[in-house]
Amino acid sequence: MTIQFVVVRPFGTYVKGDVIGDAASIATISASEQATCVVRVQPPAQSQPKQKG
Repeated sequence: MTIQFVVVRPFGTYVKGDVIGDAASIATISASEQATCVVRVQPPAQSQPKQKG
């Protein structure tokens, strides 16, 4: 399961709406006071093209 963060309050070099998907950054932010500046989201699954026939 892939988890990403979306910034809801700016901090550091991040602005509102930024998506953070790097596992190392997610771990660092989770363990810091900036954890209150992000929300955790699960990106939608890639849709598979429908096969004909």
